[in-house]
Amino acid sequence: MAADIYGKELKYSVVPKFVFKIGARFNQRVKELQELLPRYEHDNVFDDTKFRKRFPEFEVTSYKQGIAQIKEEQLAVPK
Repeated sequence: MAADIYGKELKYSVVPKFVFKIGARFNQRVKELQELLPRYEHDNVFDDTKFRKRFPEFEVTSYKQGIAQIKEEQLAVPK
């Protein structure tokens, strides 16, 4: 989806877990990231039904809208 919005192929790589274990010995931020990894091993599904009922006037932003807005904001920042 982001690649479509930005109009180009986005490249990424997956860092192996052992790299986090090594890095955690030397850097506190890497240690904190390592502690969060189990949370992202599985897909998370969020149900916003209660929120929508409580705040029906709240306009929800889709992922696509959010990524497009981030792109627009990046383009608006002078370099």
